[in-house]
Amino acid sequence: MSFRSLEGPFCRDCGLSVFRKLTADTLIQGWYGYLSLLITPITVLINLARRGKVAHLAQPTGGGQPMDPGPPLLARPTAIIGIFMPLILILVIVLVNVAR
Repeated sequence: MSFRSLEGPFCRDCGLSVFRKLTADTLIQGWYGYLSLLITPITVLINLARRGKVAHLAQPTGGGQPMDPGPPLLARPTAIIGIFMPLILILVIVLVNVAR
């Protein structure tokens, strides 16, 4: 289990890019441990609550090239797969136990 975060100052586009990437990563990578099964949903909910702050950040200024926010969270394949990961893990556990 590991916790990742990025400190900034971020503009809105950079903040959205980081939020979407880290939340999608959490959804796909966060389910692989007993404690992680409990902590991952909490982490995702915390990220979603903080997303409102990100949306209110200042727009990019001419100081540098902002990051591309990319597709919305639920349009990312890793996030979609990650949402269903607990169900897939439960299905695998059930199938392994039925096969015994």
